[in-house]
Amino acid sequence: MSKYILGIDIGTSGTKAILMTTNGEIVAQKKDNYAFMTPHPGWAESNAEDWLNAVTAVIRKLSSHVDDADIVAIGIDGLYGGSGIPVDKSGSVLGPALIWMDRRATAETDQVKKLVSDKELMAVTANLADPYYGYTKLMWLKKHQPDLYQQTDQFLPPESFVIRELTGQTSINYSAAGNLAGVFDINTDEWSTKLADKLGLNISKLPQKFVTSTEVAGKVTEKWAQRLGVKTGTPVFNTEVDVGPATVGTGVVKPGKVTVALGTSMNAALVTEKPLRDNGLIIWPYAYNPKGLYYNFAGANTAGAIVAWFVKEFERELDENEGPKKLDFQSANIPAGSNGLLVLPFFMGERSPLWNSTVRGTILGLSLKTTKYELYNAFQEAIAYSVRQSIETFGTDIGDELTLVGGVSNSKKMVQMIADVTGKTVLTTKSGGEANLGSAILAGIGIHAVDPNDVSKWIKIDQRVVPNIKKNALYNKYFKMYQLAYNNVRDFYRDFSAINKK
Repeated sequence: MSKYILGIDIGTSGTKAILMTTNGEIVAQKKDNYAFMTPHPGWAESNAEDWLNAVTAVIRKLSSHVDDADIVAIGIDGLYGGSGIPVDKSGSVLGPALIWMDRRATAETDQVKKLVSDKELMAVTANLADPYYGYTKLMWLKKHQPDLYQQTDQFLPPESFVIRELTGQTSINYSAAGNLAGVFDINTDEWSTKLADKLGLNISKLPQKFVTSTEVAGKVTEKWAQRLGVKTGTPVFNTEVDVGPATVGTGVVKPGKVTVALGTSMNAALVTEKPLRDNGLIIWPYAYNPKGLYYNFAGANTAGAIVAWFVKEFERELDENEGPKKLDFQSANIPAGSNGLLVLPFFMGERSPLWNSTVRGTILGLSLKTTKYELYNAFQEAIAYSVRQSIETFGTDIGDELTLVGGVSNSKKMVQMIADVTGKTVLTTKSGGEANLGSAILAGIGIHAVDPNDVSKWIKIDQRVVPNIKKNALYNKYFKMYQLAYNNVRDFYRDFSAINKK
């Protein structure tokens, strides 16, 4: 009789779940959408209740396909939750999480640079200071919401919060701890009390139990088992920040392969045996074998998010799924360069490798003849330029291929454009290489139902898209202009943001 694994991905804009056999067959998938909040420019918050409600809804739906006893493991990953969800000693939620996209902690970032040298931060954490990181957001909360900070017993990443609800056990994945940065010693895989003291942060407010993605983080309680349609005691695995499992979901359990995850944001990653320090990258222990492998990535704060914004503003009669399909069709014949348009996609500032909190989205080349389809094409080109900029930070020895996963990989036009802009052959997978697949694989490894050496057999490449040589030659020129445009506007936005703050 078949046994089944649930893989759950708590994303920025929705939770996706997959039900699979232990042999890698996909039985069913489900998604539950929600929204994050942007109460002020540069702010981004999420509610824990949205995550918990979505996770429980998708589990109930998928568990109805099989007998309770046949679901043998659940893997849960989550978006980078930034500050994490503040909960008190009883587990009650005290406020929203300041998620990865939130850029409010600019003054705290400046403060970090006065308190700790870049050299020490890099040596201890393999990361530097930026509003992206959770530790700077915690500093912001301590200063601006001191009562909340004081009342908080634990700041929990999304997956940790949900797992605590379902199992009663509190943990943090090594990868999520590494992505909090600032107070995590990547050399010893422990919280750094020394750095925390310098930054004025209380280490006891962070989860104290570290887990890997392949060790049991907790077991479903009887109360939740009845609600979810699973067996009491079903093991749950904390499979870390979503882009790590997404990379596992492309079959990567060894170093050396470039993977690009394109969803709300963009993450270009390279798994290595040693951290690629001093390259402006975000670095943490990898989802698989976190004490032997490292996840190095550059990425964009807004990728699919700017497409969703465009659809919302210019195709209001269509939803987030149908809008991009129509716009892809209508803009199919727009030439490279979008008839003189160039977009800088920094709608929420930018993280690695630019690390710029004040820069904003910019459209260059508008005229009275510009159409919305040309503009949409320019938005897509901006995402492709961002991909190229990110993968170039890994150096030249990255091969001629990259694997593309995430929702944007469903757009044939976008996949071809990324191939043309980067000059790389782009591989996509039938499953989409989603994080929920990676979480299912990691949970399967954890219960010894999946052999890590066989993971690649689960991944079915459905297309290899080669670049158009002529378009690539043209895009090489446009990419230089993209870089030049950023260099020309960054000081403007720095000064402009200073005026807006007054």
